[in-house]
Amino acid sequence: MTSPDFMYPQPTDDELAAQQPYTAALGSQVNTLSRSPVSSPADANRPLLGKVALGITIIAAGLSLLASITLGVTIGPMENEHGHFFTDIPSWYQNLAIALAGLQVLCAVLGVTGLIMGIVSAANDRARTQGIIAIAIAALAPFISFGLFIILSLAIA
Repeated sequence: MTSPDFMYPQPTDDELAAQQPYTAALGSQVNTLSRSPVSSPADANRPLLGKVALGITIIAAGLSLLASITLGVTIGPMENEHGHFFTDIPSWYQNLAIALAGLQVLCAVLGVTGLIMGIVSAANDRARTQGIIAIAIAALAPFISFGLFIILSLAIA
């Protein structure tokens, strides 16, 4: 874009674009001279964070669902046979219930860890798709697990 007044020449579009700072919204073609085409060794492990977040949340959700199904299917018949109080049921089932509750706490910690890693992954563009999927799984898994436990514990009585 040059001025029609040749007395005072104006810079061209290319010269103006070269003076602008790089922004992600404009793309990589704006300031290509200042960006190095050689990638650093740290860039080689970039997608690892999103993949680890997804793996952790899938493991946490799977274990949580397994614990909820196990406890939900067995708690109804135990209450019908031995009573409604936790102290009335056999000690082996008390130990199983405590272990499954502990597993749920571990799954909650893993789920929160996967959620945080997924948020960081999505925000820093480190395997963004896997990070977003990890966020969705970590957000939905507790509700699905608890709902499944309630449905099974009330249905099988």
